[in-house]
Amino acid sequence: AQGDLQPDPRKFPEGMKAVADYVHSKGLKFGLYTDRGLWTCAARPGSAGREAGDVRTFARWGVDYLKVDSCNAPKDPKAAISEYVKIRDALNSTGRPIWYALCGWAPWYAEVGRALGNSWRIAHDLNGFREMWNSVAINSRLHRFAGPGAWNDPDGLIGSSERSRVQLLPHQSRTQFALWSIMAAPLVLGLDPGAMSPYDRETYTNREVIAVNQDGLHQQGFVLWENCPQQSITELNEQASSSPPVPSCQQLWARPLLGGDWAVAMVNWADTTTLVAVGSAELKRMGLAAGARVRDLWQQRDLGAQGPGFRAHVRATGGSELFRFSPRHFFV
Repeated sequence: AQGDLQPDPRKFPEGMKAVADYVHSKGLKFGLYTDRGLWTCAARPGSAGREAGDVRTFARWGVDYLKVDSCNAPKDPKAAISEYVKIRDALNSTGRPIWYALCGWAPWYAEVGRALGNSWRIAHDLNGFREMWNSVAINSRLHRFAGPGAWNDPDGLIGSSERSRVQLLPHQSRTQFALWSIMAAPLVLGLDPGAMSPYDRETYTNREVIAVNQDGLHQQGFVLWENCPQQSITELNEQASSSPPVPSCQQLWARPLLGGDWAVAMVNWADTTTLVAVGSAELKRMGLAAGARVRDLWQQRDLGAQGPGFRAHVRATGGSELFRFSPRHFFV
């Protein structure tokens, strides 16, 4: 084997390239996982010390997406950057376009991520509602670092299907998808598609919401208004380990879209249903002082022209509403 990675012959008797070829034949991309340490999080061989060889193997197999984790590896930023640079340079030397997903679970990656890869994890693993709040709160401070080909990654979509290892409540999973789309985050399913509930399937196949995520203006959304407590990134990152309660508050998220439209999400983190409104100040900030034509993206229904004070009752404990605002046109 000359030190090259070898597929498990029991799980992949025809080898990894055969698997990749099959995936490609279905019109899909093929992703693999490794670690910058000696061992992966699942105690499989990592890529430390053999970065170039492993990357050549991945390219030969036909990999399109490579996630590189940080288990069993130095957490010091200088060391982490050095190791990620080795893999970046090896990927660039193959001549094959491979999406490079860094996974270091820390917000400082946002400041250097563009120079290293295509996406970078900015928070700890998302295993439930508290972690979702924490990831969203951290990412709300990082939108200026995102752009074409380089994105903040608040972790995968975990859904609400009962057979999943980790899960959200159904309405929370829909909020996650709405916010990930507004935040221009990578949409990576962290659940088994074969065991997906009809509700989750409806969520993840909503073309209008996917269009928000894939919008050609390539801008991450931001918090347009909130009454949530103001905390530093350092405080939020430290809270990821202690798991404090989710604050009782609301947010308006907004993302500018190609052609002058805006995606707007109303989010309620509190434990009671709350009325959330888009006021004149928020409309003016979006360049929609005269009002907007509003479309509900989950109901896929036009709500007509709306002015300041457009509001909705938003479900408790991570509920949300998602709209597309379009400029009103007046003719004389």
